[in-house]
Amino acid sequence: MSLHSAPKHCKTIPVLPLTPEAFSAFGQVIQAYGDHTAAPPGTKITPANQGSATKFHKLSLLESSYPTSSGASAGLSVYRCNPTEIVNGSVELKVLERHLYTNQAFIPMGGGGIQGDEVLKEPNAYLVVVAHNGADDKPDLSTLRAFVASAGQGIMYNTAIWHQPMTVLHKPMDFTCVETQIGNGDKADCEILELEAGEGVIMLELLC
Repeated sequence: MSLHSAPKHCKTIPVLPLTPEAFSAFGQVIQAYGDHTAAPPGTKITPANQGSATKFHKLSLLESSYPTSSGASAGLSVYRCNPTEIVNGSVELKVLERHLYTNQAFIPMGGGGIQGDEVLKEPNAYLVVVAHNGADDKPDLSTLRAFVASAGQGIMYNTAIWHQPMTVLHKPMDFTCVETQIGNGDKADCEILELEAGEGVIMLELLC
């Protein structure tokens, strides 16, 4: 499936630091907070493990709307992602995908992260690129947003949100993926849309 509605030009999208507030229209950010007041409003935070840990409760909930006859089940998978090509400080957006019947979480495995303006200096970082669905049942590119996440941040994409496949910036990263799926490669699990270069190039600009 290809997108034919994008104008023939080069569009640049700035890549901004990932924050719960900025991402809230598309999903949830999954992370710990040294400053508890920085956690999303309403987050339950309690001591755990006899006081040696802090628990941030239910930062995101699992959702699934598959028909009961589909045989879909929830599970954990691991993605090993190699770094993407960065050209002149930018990454070209070529593909978007969505999952019509489930939300989907990606949790980096190993390595702490930093946030804010310094995140791009972290050796482990990845892109989070999202868009809402349009009236034509294709991505509404006017809603396209791009973020950079550290290895200390996981993300949950809301059900049916268009997003770029996992895109690592600097070196290989492993992610635990939490989702519900049938697992047979059907479009119900994952709908993939290739953005045609001839219809307009979208560049994701890394702001250092």
